[in-house]
Order: sequence, then C-alpha cells, then structure tokens
Amino acid sequence: MDKRKSPRREVSLKVRLDYQSGSPLIVQTRDISEGGLFLILGDISRPPIGEVVTVEVLDAEADINAFPSSEAVVVREESMGIGLAFIEMDLD
Repeated sequence: MDKRKSPRREVSLKVRLDYQSGSPLIVQTRDISEGGLFLILGDISRPPIGEVVTVEVLDAEADINAFPSSEAVVVREESMGIGLAFIEMDLD
C-alpha cells in the first residue's frame, strides 16, 4: 500500500547533497513529489534516517521550483539510495 500524500514523478536531476555526518555528494534523483524525493546513492556512504540534509539542484535546465524546499529529512533507506521528505518552511 502506497502511503504517499503526493504522486511521484520520475525525473533524473543532478543535485548536491550536503549533510552533517559526511562530505557533500553529487548524486542523481530517481523521482520527486511535492512531499519529497528519492536520491540514488548506490554504495556511497549516506546520512542516517532522521538527519536533516540540504539538496541543491545543479542541472541548469531543471525547474528548480520543483523543489518546495532545499531542506529535507531522511525518512527511508533502500539498497539503491535514500528517500527524503521536504521540511516545510514557514515564510511568513
């Protein structure tokens, strides 16, 4: 059963992943939704579940408005990579 609130869209974007427990990484997205995204990491060291990370789009032609926030929290880990949930930012 799919627990997602928003539909995913398969998209491959080059992004920079910054996190406290490791060095910055340049990785690819597998998919994205309003609520988060999945990053393909393979065997690369990864941030643990619960860690807050920063994701920056590096693709020049990418619609960076597709990312509602640059901050996210690691919510899922798979052998292929990690799932992130965007942290809602209150801009008021």
